[in-house]
Amino acid sequence: MKTYAMMVLGCKVNDYEAAYLKEQMDQDYEEVNFKDKADIYIIFTCCVTNIAESKTRKFIRQARRHNPDAYVVAVGCLSQARNDDPVFDEVNLIIGSRHKDKIKEYIDSAINANMVESLTDVQFENLYLHNYKRKNRAFLKIQDGCNQFCSYCIIPYSRGRERSGQMPDIINAAKQLALNSPEIVLTGIHTGRYFDGKHHLVDLLKELEKIEGLKTLRLSSIEINELTDELLTFMKESKKMAHHLHIPLQAGSNHVLELMHRPYTLEYFFKRVDYIRTLMPGISISTDLIVGFPSESDQDFADTLAFLKKIRFSFIHLFPYAAKKGTLACQMPGQIDPLIKKDRERAVIALQKDISLAFKESYINKKAEVFIEKNTATHAYGYTKEYIYTAIKGNFKIGDIVKVKLIGINDDTMIGEICY
Repeated sequence: MKTYAMMVLGCKVNDYEAAYLKEQMDQDYEEVNFKDKADIYIIFTCCVTNIAESKTRKFIRQARRHNPDAYVVAVGCLSQARNDDPVFDEVNLIIGSRHKDKIKEYIDSAINANMVESLTDVQFENLYLHNYKRKNRAFLKIQDGCNQFCSYCIIPYSRGRERSGQMPDIINAAKQLALNSPEIVLTGIHTGRYFDGKHHLVDLLKELEKIEGLKTLRLSSIEINELTDELLTFMKESKKMAHHLHIPLQAGSNHVLELMHRPYTLEYFFKRVDYIRTLMPGISISTDLIVGFPSESDQDFADTLAFLKKIRFSFIHLFPYAAKKGTLACQMPGQIDPLIKKDRERAVIALQKDISLAFKESYINKKAEVFIEKNTATHAYGYTKEYIYTAIKGNFKIGDIVKVKLIGINDDTMIGEICY
């Protein structure tokens, strides 16, 4: 039996698409570690950050070194946006944001081709899994592409315009996944803009709520202006929706938000978050933040720190700005010195550490439900519906939801005590 190795870079959408291909490949090929010699190497590429681009090139070259005669496949965003990069001369099959549903067919035939095409009128491809590789939690891609064109972002150029899967197809896929995965995370490039021509995200969620065996529904990420009152009311009343929202902020300065082409002001963002917390007290709200954006002044950054103190996110995914060729921000004046970016990163990390700790401390002596993800010799670990990582003494079945009282914190982990 021929062997294959897979390397996945980038976002949860890439991870999902790779899981779809793995399910197909495992029917006829044996998977081996990427560090080993394989007949076929598959790299799911990413170009959101310069680091991701660099890693993509490294793994393509590494595959060719492991086996000079191997069949090498590059899939995804870097393949779409930069397929003229010299590194792709070492690749047999180049797949961009189209034809991901046919990759195994091309591999079986050992086609040597650059399959990257224009993203005009690209359609949603039904990459639906039967069984997700992680038994406890399954990701389900419901949407792809983006129409927002933030000035720093390459995604509209690498994944194309927004498109969504049809609701009946997604429901059927979710029912299949729920047979083995009691939690489903809905994912996409712009999940909150899900629309299949008839149904919006809240319509889909209401139907997914009815699936037998599904215990928890979670959104991977959603923009603040997509959190409608109807969606938030459904979240509050739902017995399955996780009380955690990841809402990208990106900057804590109205000046920088305008330069980024973000579709909201700080005032609007704060007002909506305040409403969400009034509706669902104790909800976890996390975010993405970029520091060192072109023309971000000392005052802009001071405004960001002040806003973070005021809004108090449960945690932050923090990124230093990196210029991306092909984006508007790459050509902007006022590019920030890397040392200043690093200083600003450190300042945000120091501030957020205390805020995140205070958020966890607010849960001490409260009851919660923990979704078990792993076991060690002495403890089980998992996340609450508010996405708080928790340790519980004892051993439990992966996928169980265990009721606990949160009694303390050890480093970044909450300590739970079983409630009988």
